[in-house]
Amino acid sequence: MAKVFQMEVAGAYTQAQFDNVAHSLLFADAIQPVYTQTEGGTNKKGIIVTSGVESTATSAASYELLADDSQSETAIDIATGKFVDGNLIAVLATTAEAQEDMRNFVTYLATSGDIHLHIGLCNTTQSQDYTPGIVANNRVIKMMTPSQVQSLGL
Repeated sequence: MAKVFQMEVAGAYTQAQFDNVAHSLLFADAIQPVYTQTEGGTNKKGIIVTSGVESTATSAASYELLADDSQSETAIDIATGKFVDGNLIAVLATTAEAQEDMRNFVTYLATSGDIHLHIGLCNTTQSQDYTPGIVANNRVIKMMTPSQVQSLGL
């Protein structure tokens, strides 16, 4: 097993809050979407994440640790800032941006608004002549190159 946590899918995370959970999302063993309703009737869309990759999500909004075994998780602190075709990506963006700039992705709908969580692969490359919408709109993002992923041996 690994850590199991639940978090609300919200489009309003800061980059720092997203960085706390992004590696766990990119290397999750399982992500299960859930829909919850509080006693007061507030509806929320969330995900339950099982991941052997360390998350330091203490500052992420609506994060709740559900289970943790005695094995230590792998801690990762690498990323790339270059939007290149084939990079592994987790991003909070509109569905239109994801459809334009990503492939083989899964979308987890946010509780409200049109900014959702998308996890998949970059399908375009940023250049002097082309800027992907995800980059142009300064979306909260975490990317890794295929070689970075391979070097982890996960």
